[in-house]
This record gives sequence, structure tokens and C-alpha cells, in this order.
Amino acid sequence: MSNDIQRTVAATAGFVLVAALLPATLSGFQLQQVSIAISYAVAILGLNLLMGFAGQICLAQGTLFGIGAYVTAILNATYGVHPLATLPAAAVFTALAGLVVGLPALRLQGLQLAIITFGVAAAFPQLLLKLGSWTGGVSGLPIDSLEPPAFLADYSELWLYLVSLGCACVAAFIVYLVLLGDVGRALQAQRDSPQIAEALGVNLTKTKLWAFAISSALAGLGGGVFAILNGFISPQSFLAPLSITIVIGSIVGGSTSIVGAFIGGLFITFVPTWTSNINLALGNVIYALALIGIMLLARGGVAGLLERLAAALKARSNANGKAGSMSQSGRKL
Repeated sequence: MSNDIQRTVAATAGFVLVAALLPATLSGFQLQQVSIAISYAVAILGLNLLMGFAGQICLAQGTLFGIGAYVTAILNATYGVHPLATLPAAAVFTALAGLVVGLPALRLQGLQLAIITFGVAAAFPQLLLKLGSWTGGVSGLPIDSLEPPAFLADYSELWLYLVSLGCACVAAFIVYLVLLGDVGRALQAQRDSPQIAEALGVNLTKTKLWAFAISSALAGLGGGVFAILNGFISPQSFLAPLSITIVIGSIVGGSTSIVGAFIGGLFITFVPTWTSNINLALGNVIYALALIGIMLLARGGVAGLLERLAAALKARSNANGKAGSMSQSGRKL
């Protein structure tokens, strides 16, 4: 079994174990917060694909997240579509919006692309207010509560957790398949060296647009789940800093890791609250120090640090095993 497959199997097993234990160890409110963290993780997954594997900068992921949320809310509140049935539409519509956002990436990169995409994020809340007849303006839009099936009638938080987790697993599987295929190899080739990739026959225009479309679709899916979990959305939920927060989640978790997206989602959901609970006046300072500490200790994100620790433990175990076998051989002699 190759090292990549071993790491994938180990990460999947660990994820399943943690996901199964959480409902038994957390209160209903805490489980609701974990579900919200998972919705963020889906958007971070998309950003990891775009930023970590394709090498493109996007500071509008929060906007795309918001577009998905509003597609879900509008379809449900205005047209009566079942909340779960709105999620595919949220992903598809946001993918199309992502293609528009990604058009500047065909000519620009680096800081210029970052500024343009952040401009989109800054304009999005005002656009929601201007389109008040669709979006509800300042009043926002309600979403029908997601009724659990009969066998989970008394466990609505658990049902929402399972729905968000199921969507996240689908998103993670899509990213995994993309990275295994030709599109994934083309993404990484143009990230490492666009000139060499183009010389080898990679269509850079098509590859960049694919990256933005898939990344945006995942952001839209996460936004749709977020809307369902909250039961209500307004422009205040999707201000420009949300895009920066999602970027922080990507970097902290590990921008080239699928598991890192879930770590990042948990980080941006819980750590700001914990630091505020430690000291309300100095909450942001403690949060900033936590970010600095993680970046100093884990430059490849928390997932990268865990991988390095696991590799070191495996190497140490193998070394001890070889030493033991050599010792036994010496005794036989």
C-alpha cells in the first residue's frame, strides 16, 4: 500500500471516529455550533482547492458562501422549495458566479487578483441591500426549519449535524476525485510552473476557470447548509471580513489538506469565542497571538504538523523495530 493511500485511509478512519463520537459527547447547542463549523469547512475545502492546489488567490470566498446561502433562502422563502432540494441549485448557481469572479484570473494574479476579489467581497452586502425585493434587504429572509425524520423526532440538532456532515463528506469526496484526476494534476502543474505546464499542453485558461467553478460550487454548497442551519440570513452575515476569516481557516488548517479544511472550520468557529471568554477586552489580542503561534509552529497548517508528527513517530517505530531485529539476530549468532 502506497504512502498516499495509507495517509488517506488513516485520515478517513480518524475523521469517521471523531464524527461518530461528537454527538455522544456534546450538548445540543455545541453540536449546532459544530454543524456551523462544518458548513464553513465546505467553503474552506473549495478555497483549499483553489489556493492550495491551484495557486490562485481569492478573497471573495465569503461572498460566494453568501450567494449560496441566498439561493437557498430565496428558493425556500419565495418559491417554497424544500431546503435540502435547494442545495444543488445553490452549488450550481454559485459555480456560475465563480466563473465571473474568476475571469480576472485569466490575466491577473497575486496581489492584483486579491484586491479585485476583495472588492467583490466589499460590494456584496451593498448589492444585497439594493436587491431588497429579492433578498429581503436589511430584514433578511427566513428559511423553513428542517424537520427530522420520525426516528430522530426528538433530536433536531443531531439531524442537522448529520445533514451538514453528509454534505461535507460529498464535498470532500469531490475534491479527492478532482485531485486524483487529470484536472487535479493540471491544477498543481500550473501552480508550480505555469510556463512548463503550458509547454506540456495544459490549457491554463480552462484549468483556472475549472478551479474557480469547483471552488465556488463548494462555497455555495457550504453557504446553503449555513442558511439551513441558521434558519435566517441577512446581509450582516456576509460582510467582507468573512472572506478573510475563511482564508484564515484555510491557512490554519492547512491549505493543501482535505482534513485541514475541517480543522480550519472548527478553528474559526470556536477559537474566537474561547478567546473572548478568557478575557472579553483582550479577546482579539489573544486570538491574534494564537494565530501567530500556530503559524510559527505549523507553517503548513495544523494538518501538516500532524502529518509530520505521524511520520516522525512511524520512523521512530521502524527504527526501534530494526534495532530489535538486529539484537535478536546477534543473540542467534
